[in-house]
Amino acid sequence: MKDYIRWPLIVLVLIVLALLLHLAKALDVHEVIEVYDGDTIKVDDGTIIRLIGVDAPEVDSPYGKAEPFGSESKRYLKKLLYGRKVKMSVGPQPFDRYNRTLAYVYLTDGTLINGRIIKDGWARAYTRFDFKHKDLFVTYEKEARAKGLGIWQDRK
Repeated sequence: MKDYIRWPLIVLVLIVLALLLHLAKALDVHEVIEVYDGDTIKVDDGTIIRLIGVDAPEVDSPYGKAEPFGSESKRYLKKLLYGRKVKMSVGPQPFDRYNRTLAYVYLTDGTLINGRIIKDGWARAYTRFDFKHKDLFVTYEKEARAKGLGIWQDRK
């Protein structure tokens, strides 16, 4: 095969392989094996995931002192996720300062857990940085506050 035909073909094959690898990773399903708090989980391959755009109250940990509703937020997320299969979509910045993977987490039915915990009132929208669903999460937080759900129950 002539060089002017071979190189574009090689490049095309490499692009297709890269796309297939990306698609396989996107379809990768993992089981949640631990819930640390209302915004951090661990999956079966050992990856520790920090939910993008979510700020749940702290539980007593090496990272901070317990805050009101921290245990309830953790319990809520554990009920939603523990032992269940999830899909992840890693954000543009893949890791935080603690080397946790920053990701959106979806149930296999498509439910976006990052938004769900905010919508149900067990976390705030984390607005310090821009992210894809920021406006939606802020809307969810306002709705949960107005309804007095979860952490907002005493603030209605």
